[in-house]
Amino acid sequence: MADEPFVICDLRKEWSWRPYVTFWRPKNSNYAYPLSWAGDYTKAEVDAQAAYYTEKEGRSLVRFAIPRSVAERLSEAPAPGIIDGDAGPVVVQTPENLRKLRAAAYIPATDAKGAANE
Repeated sequence: MADEPFVICDLRKEWSWRPYVTFWRPKNSNYAYPLSWAGDYTKAEVDAQAAYYTEKEGRSLVRFAIPRSVAERLSEAPAPGIIDGDAGPVVVQTPENLRKLRAAAYIPATDAKGAANE
């Protein structure tokens, strides 16, 4: 897992009505549905900013890193006309996909302030 790229998955409650899972673009620069537009993040980047890349709402993970390969295995072509140029692949926002994404989350070791534990 150390060398595999991660994508940042964002499952905020206010986005739960959207058809596809939202991923972060490269360099924390915005959001996208298509994995082809999602940024690749290294384990070192995620570890260095663990509290930024990992967030919970209550007991539920809403922002976290997952191996790109996991997202790709769950992906499919988007429905026509929803995304510019019908770009894909995308991960459909279903309870089963959300469960699988959360199960694959990479959670860096952090303390209560978000600093890495020693």
